[in-house]
Amino acid sequence: MALQIDFKQLKTAVDWSITQLEIPRNNRVEAVKQFVGMHYARHGSEKRVPTNFLELAITIYLRLLAANAPRVQVSTTIPYLKPYANTTELALNQVPDEIDLGSTLRRAVLEAMFSLGVVKVGIASSGVAVLGHDVGEAYADIVSLDDYFIDMSAKNRKSIQFQGNDYWMMVETARDMFNRNNIEPDQHTITGDQGEHRAESVTTDEGADLYKERLWLRDVYLYPTNQIVTYGVKNGELYRVMEWDGPEMGPYHTLGFSDVPGNIMPLPPVALWMDIHQLNNSLFRKLGKQADAKKTVAAFQGGNDTDVNNLKNASDGDGIQYSGQKPEAITVGGIDQATLAFYLQSADQFDYFAGNLNTLGGLGPGSETVGQDRLMSEAAGARAQDMAQLTTKFAKGIFKALAWYEWTDPIRKRYVEKRIGDTDIYLRREWSDETREGDFLDYNFDIDVYSMQDNSPSVQLQKLGQVVERYIVPLMPLIQQQGGVFDMKVLLEEVAELSNLPVVSELVKFQDQPVEEQVPQGNPTPSFKPSQTTRRYERINRPGANRQGRNAAMSQLLMGGNVQQAEKDAVGRRTG
Repeated sequence: MALQIDFKQLKTAVDWSITQLEIPRNNRVEAVKQFVGMHYARHGSEKRVPTNFLELAITIYLRLLAANAPRVQVSTTIPYLKPYANTTELALNQVPDEIDLGSTLRRAVLEAMFSLGVVKVGIASSGVAVLGHDVGEAYADIVSLDDYFIDMSAKNRKSIQFQGNDYWMMVETARDMFNRNNIEPDQHTITGDQGEHRAESVTTDEGADLYKERLWLRDVYLYPTNQIVTYGVKNGELYRVMEWDGPEMGPYHTLGFSDVPGNIMPLPPVALWMDIHQLNNSLFRKLGKQADAKKTVAAFQGGNDTDVNNLKNASDGDGIQYSGQKPEAITVGGIDQATLAFYLQSADQFDYFAGNLNTLGGLGPGSETVGQDRLMSEAAGARAQDMAQLTTKFAKGIFKALAWYEWTDPIRKRYVEKRIGDTDIYLRREWSDETREGDFLDYNFDIDVYSMQDNSPSVQLQKLGQVVERYIVPLMPLIQQQGGVFDMKVLLEEVAELSNLPVVSELVKFQDQPVEEQVPQGNPTPSFKPSQTTRRYERINRPGANRQGRNAAMSQLLMGGNVQQAEKDAVGRRTG
């Protein structure tokens, strides 16, 4: 039975919502131009971006939020299903590598920094390969704001009636999918349906020469009726109306970092940073022009043209005849000190509003002491932690949808290696519709939050150092009282491996048994060790050299203010 919809009214509502997205889409494109600067492509930033704060901040946050593909944790409250939960976890964790989910999440976080991150999750079950996916393959595809739309009349995501996206499909594929041989291709364009500029216009011009002709399509997911409607963007033809046969959350998963009261679209971080980023670059360009305009010339008094030319043409150490007065050097132009001071303060303001990038990105110490810097790092991470929680929730929704497709697939078989107890023996087990137990709802799916973080060897080395410093060294007396021994050999071997410096493990030689102290013959001189030792700690105060303090002191100096000697000393110190 055909599914009934008011297609005309739906199309009108979708078109209206797309017009409301014109400003957010244009702002995103302008931010992308600032992000890539002037030297990326023909249609990048119109002016130079010598201090690209956007690229710096986004790179740091991407590394913090989506450094690796997520790993799922499967649990259940039903005792007899717990072994099956472990098998399900091992099977599902094969999915990220197969569909390159890590790259998709990284791009989604990148989109969320500029506007809104959207991932469309589904399964290619139409009978033909679609959009690069094989039949029966689950997918998680990124959807940019240029292609995405949502019911803009809604005040929150719970009350939306529809959302969807546009995409291009080869005409031959569309004819097979919709069983229509009369479908005509659309002319390729990089301009949106309402005439708005798209992000690809930064690198691509109109009039592309295509290898195969394509059709511009639009999918609309209707929440009230749980339907998917597909029609042509340009020709307006309705091609398909079908029931949504997927997870109850629908095909679209969105990531936004700051909600706005009474509005459906989130406030992206780049929107907060754009003004101060552009101000900083405008100031720096002005300072650059002032530096270029600076001139130092020699002013001659008296003499004649011959004497002047003799002086101008003479090399170092030459002797010449010159009858005029000694020339005077005159300097004209140069960097304005007040402007430079304002730029330094403005750059620090960007670091502040971006969540203390110096600390988050490890660009330099943020305080005068190690302990203070550690506390600042944890406090500065409050904003990043909030963003990380939202990203984890987003990834959890995507993974749960993928898990649903895997669970309901009656054909797919996966094989996992299960370890037997604490032994080194593994058994190969099949995970399929025939071997699964229980129902999909019997299992809980969560994301290992640490799996998405950077876990490179350098990070592991830092963690190892912190464990030794914070726990092992302070607790060493208690460890020894309980019979524990700190194995320095294992530590050095691990440091050598993580630092990629094998020589580290060779610097210290260990013997199987400690060499016993030899007692000389005759009348040995006894040596006594004091039963108690005294340590004296001497604290020396030295001015810090963090970036903010140095810039503040520099600004005061440039403005002619009174600066203490300790602050003057900090100006010349390194910040990292």
